Amino acid sequence: MEYVFSYVTTEGAVRKVNQDSLFIAEAAFEDDKVLFAAVCDGVGGLSSGEKASGFVCKRMNEWFADELPELLRCSASVLKIRESIDDRLHELNDSINSYAEKHASDMATTFTGILIIPHMNVLLTAHVGDTRLYKITENEIKILTSDHSVVGQELRNGTITEEMAEKDPRQNQLTNCIGAGLEDTSYDYSISEFSKGDCYMLCSDGFRKKVSADELKVALCPSANKDEKTIRSNLEKLKNKVIQCGEKDNITALMVKLC
Repeated sequence: MEYVFSYVTTEGAVRKVNQDSLFIAEAAFEDDKVLFAAVCDGVGGLSSGEKASGFVCKRMNEWFADELPELLRCSASVLKIRESIDDRLHELNDSINSYAEKHASDMATTFTGILIIPHMNVLLTAHVGDTRLYKITENEIKILTSDHSVVGQELRNGTITEEMAEKDPRQNQLTNCIGAGLEDTSYDYSISEFSKGDCYMLCSDGFRKKVSADELKVALCPSANKDEKTIRSNLEKLKNKVIQCGEKDNITALMVKLC
């Protein structure tokens, strides 16, 4: 398996600090390549969101380098790998809460990540918050995560409509994240297969609030993104459109195409 990827990230048109963080890493295993990528969005209303998002990305990247190789060498099941990721995320939650309490600050972040293990034919996702993961093929675009937000919950419950959700002033109110003093919390996981040619896009909420799913599908479908240069160009065009449409939040998107 080969991967083509690129990303964009910016503080946007208004904010002075970019509280978004991301990483993408590859490693060889059994004559193939394993990939791990994630986007974190530090909670903007708190004082140290950028520290929380950067810390989580750094420590999850270290998990990929230090913990996953041993799990793969021991032929660990995908459920065991998922458990290891969950343990690390809960450890990070405790660390952020302890640091925040010690320094009298507020810290929290979202996390959305994908781990692709070709020899197992597995794509594992881990998610908390309102960052998102999209799967994009030639025929459709599909959101693979659920927004952990007040608006997202009411939308799933049928209390509000899609149109109401787009204009709801509570869009940034999260119901789950890493940090923010949360102790007894859980994260979402999914395990699926994948196909060559599929594209996966991870993004912060600032990237996707001003563009439609159809616009994302047209710009990010596999045939329109043949190499790193075209992926980067298409993400940049979407980023610029989002800013022109008045988005005030940080803007981050990372896309991976499986080849």
